[in-house]
Amino acid sequence: MKKLSFVLVSLITLLTLSSCKNAINLEMYLSEIRSVAYECLANEYEITVYAEEKESPYLSDGFVAEMKKYVTVKIESYQTSLSDASVIVNYGDNSIFGKFEYSPLNGKFITEIEVSELPVENSIEVIVKESGEEKIFTAEKVALKGSISYKTALDKVAYFKSKEIEKMLSGNGASIEARVRILVEGGGVYYFVSITDVSGKTFAYLVDGQTGEIVAEKEC
Repeated sequence: MKKLSFVLVSLITLLTLSSCKNAINLEMYLSEIRSVAYECLANEYEITVYAEEKESPYLSDGFVAEMKKYVTVKIESYQTSLSDASVIVNYGDNSIFGKFEYSPLNGKFITEIEVSELPVENSIEVIVKESGEEKIFTAEKVALKGSISYKTALDKVAYFKSKEIEKMLSGNGASIEARVRILVEGGGVYYFVSITDVSGKTFAYLVDGQTGEIVAEKEC
């Protein structure tokens, strides 16, 4: 009898936790999804390519607009400024072109290219054109074996920060928008998850891509 009671209590607890976990589905509020990353480490360059979908226009207003597809290329150069460099990315039947701009935020050169189809291959070709020279690289998809998906990262935040999110959704006309980005840093995989309400208040979280643990958070 005691064993049966313990089993029933355990089931009820699991169901309760599951209900709480699924009470807020952040996927319904996504205004940005960056879930695929490619990397190439060369002598002169460190290249990262992200495949993502995000709203256009890109506004932190708590509402989700029409989503468009983009390929973003980030390069850290060790030998040149890349001030006049451009890039061609080839994948599948697609060949896309972008012009680099310097980002003082992270010290890298970035170009964002709107596309009709995102890359899904395990490797893509990246051609950097600079000062009349052309250099060809192969960027490999970052292995996510053993890592959680972006959906799991969202679920972790929705569960452990449910009170904050519910408060943001309370009141007349309340709405939120969520963003999730895979980050590849120092050989590790992380997810950046942010939630913004209509007043502009934002909660941002850094989720460990291996354990699902929220390792950092910030309110702004």
